[in-house]
Amino acid sequence: MVATPTEKFVQLTAGKVRYLEAGTGDPLLMVHGMGFANSANTFDTVFDEFAKHFHVYSLDMLGFGLGDRELLDAPTFDTIIDTIRELMDHVGIAKAHYIGHSAGGWVGGLFAYESPERVDKMVMLCSAGLNIEPSAGIGNAPSVPTFEQMKERTAGQFLDKTKATDELMAQIAAPQKKAADQPNALASLNPLLHQMATPAIRNRYLLQRRLPHIKAKTLVAWGEGDVMDPYPTWTKEYASLGGDMSKSEKPWVIPGAKYVLLPTGHNPHWERPAETAKLLIDFLKG
Repeated sequence: MVATPTEKFVQLTAGKVRYLEAGTGDPLLMVHGMGFANSANTFDTVFDEFAKHFHVYSLDMLGFGLGDRELLDAPTFDTIIDTIRELMDHVGIAKAHYIGHSAGGWVGGLFAYESPERVDKMVMLCSAGLNIEPSAGIGNAPSVPTFEQMKERTAGQFLDKTKATDELMAQIAAPQKKAADQPNALASLNPLLHQMATPAIRNRYLLQRRLPHIKAKTLVAWGEGDVMDPYPTWTKEYASLGGDMSKSEKPWVIPGAKYVLLPTGHNPHWERPAETAKLLIDFLKG
């Protein structure tokens, strides 16, 4: 049975945000990554599967997606995290599982460090926040890409290009285009981009010093094609270390966390949705 998510908008202190909701069971927050075209719909390829097991809330982070894209001094790391807490209060969630992809994983690490009582189990999927240098292309595009350009960009992120079918690229690109076409979308993330791109500010929010203090049971998964630090190093070391990244040259780990290397690029939930969903669901329910 396919879950039909309910699209909801809520006015919170810092601005209006959108989320997609479906399913029953333990609450699960799903938080997307960086980019003016990114939104809650990044998880469309796996949403139905998670809604079979959890009460799912897939969020547009503050300043992203179809929520408010013209904010006074946001989004920033602090306003995004505070908005997640406020949204949980609004819908009556005391504690939830958390899945964060890329920058959503970075936000999850900060959130779990600041508010351990609000996070049950956590998945950091191809998470940012460990790469001391900003990722290439972190800045905004000079103009909104066309639908075909978005399809091509998405296909380029796949490790296995045979998985990047035209039908799947269109499914992923359609909500990206809708988010990117929102008024002020190209400039909407400037406060967060400034934090990410300014070394002295970025350093305040990096996860390395926080990881040893995170209490949530955590799964960290990344793809063979992930180029963000520390993943190339971890990929080379993974087999020889038996997946114990605490023994890595870059031992940036959460105590007791599980580490899994996937045969994908930066978006396992697109490239291998069934396998990725099973891995994450088994962990969250285990």
